[in-house]
Amino acid sequence: MYRRFVISLFGTLIIITFACLSYAKEKPTPSTIEVTGKARIMVMPTIATVAFAVETSSTTAKQAAGENAEKTDELLNALRKITAKEVKIKTSGFNLTPVYDKGNRLRPKGYRARNSVILETTSIDALGTFIDEASRVGVNRIGSLTFSPDRDEELRKEAAVKAVQQAKKIAEDLAKAAGLTIKKIIKLSYGPGGPVRPYRMEAMAAEARTPIEVGEMSIEESVHVIFEAY
Repeated sequence: MYRRFVISLFGTLIIITFACLSYAKEKPTPSTIEVTGKARIMVMPTIATVAFAVETSSTTAKQAAGENAEKTDELLNALRKITAKEVKIKTSGFNLTPVYDKGNRLRPKGYRARNSVILETTSIDALGTFIDEASRVGVNRIGSLTFSPDRDEELRKEAAVKAVQQAKKIAEDLAKAAGLTIKKIIKLSYGPGGPVRPYRMEAMAAEARTPIEVGEMSIEESVHVIFEAY
């Protein structure tokens, strides 16, 4: 009796196995199409950031630091006189380093102090005035002029949505060429891009005023999408 039960159970398992294999053959793995969609949004910047560097040199560290403090205060006072409420001014770093002769690295011949001042403003039209005023009080270096939008996150999302739409359009075109039809999205991968890149930015020195020509900025995002097709 036990032997008949084992044989019967074994036969049932064989029938189930063949049924599963037959079902698997009838339902093949669906086709997929992988696409990378990209989108770019051009916007005008609304925030400008400029870095001013105040450098002083002297034979002693105390004198170099003291002269630097005086010049930095003069710069800050000059900028504050022409700034509005939306302008932010802050010092971003102070360095005091020894200066050596090329032939003698044991004893410094002097010291150099450097103080960095960052100005951030939404009054982009007034950038030339800020730069000219900094030059007037004797700022040594003016640089790191960058622009950015105030709705960065919102604009990136908008670009990402456009990238998905582009990916879908590309997938539909590819599916049509292959005789298939897009059914649904299986997987979508997205990671926000890096810092916004300035576009057509130019700063030129002039006798009366430093003109700043600001152009549009490019915000680019990409997505990778896997579509199921049949």
